[in-house]
Amino acid sequence: MLSTATVNPSTPFNHSPNYTIRHILNLHSLLPSTFSLLSKSNPYSSFFPYRPLCVCANDSAQLFDYDSKLTKESIVSQHLKMAIVGFGNFGRFLAATLVCQGHTVLAYSRSDHSATARKLGVLFFKNPDDLCEEHPEVILLCSSIISMEHVILTLPLQCLKRSTLFVDLLSVEKFPKAPP
Repeated sequence: MLSTATVNPSTPFNHSPNYTIRHILNLHSLLPSTFSLLSKSNPYSSFFPYRPLCVCANDSAQLFDYDSKLTKESIVSQHLKMAIVGFGNFGRFLAATLVCQGHTVLAYSRSDHSATARKLGVLFFKNPDDLCEEHPEVILLCSSIISMEHVILTLPLQCLKRSTLFVDLLSVEKFPKAPP
């Protein structure tokens, strides 16, 4: 914060309201840095003590550096708990990508892929009820369009939060081919 005080008292020891304001601003200021401009037009300016203008810049984190704390919290808060329903080829690809980005990934599939999920760092559920009890923030639907109705009907939607986001990623006519 930068402030200026320019008052021209009639005498150096004048106790007028102008002097009092200047005295308060320059001597008892709680501001971090205060400065006044000395000029030839003010012959009494040398009678009053001034604090020199001091500009400091410091990029390191201080004891009460809330900006860096908020930055760290926002990075952590951007990691989501995501559920992948349909852990086939595309579901496994998405899981590996999301785990690398730091998200918590849950998975469910009709087939048992628990060994593959464990290798990827994914928590695998054999039951859709157990998956929904984990309250994921995002549910990625990675099943074919043929089985989409059955998949949605098997999910216990009443267990989820109202703010849960559903994303349909793989509603295509054919199953994806296995990567080479």
